[in-house]
Amino acid sequence: MSKKKWGKEFWADLGRQHTLAEIGALLTTSALMGSTAVNWSNGQAVWTLLGAPPAVSFLKGILANLKNSDSGPSLLPSPPAPPVDGD
Repeated sequence: MSKKKWGKEFWADLGRQHTLAEIGALLTTSALMGSTAVNWSNGQAVWTLLGAPPAVSFLKGILANLKNSDSGPSLLPSPPAPPVDGD
């Protein structure tokens, strides 16, 4: 069975990477809140720190799949997530 370029496996992999990037951004932002000179009352700083890593992760995943769909959203030639029922 051939794998679809934009199938459920790709979106499951991309969702996992995107979620991990967001968790990393949340943890980093939480750790920095009390120890830096960033003006945390300015919502733009917080949204930039929370939004930039997941946005970069999402774009990287899309571009990686355009270049080589065999690796899914990863830049490395690794196998994608296990098949998702209904794909």
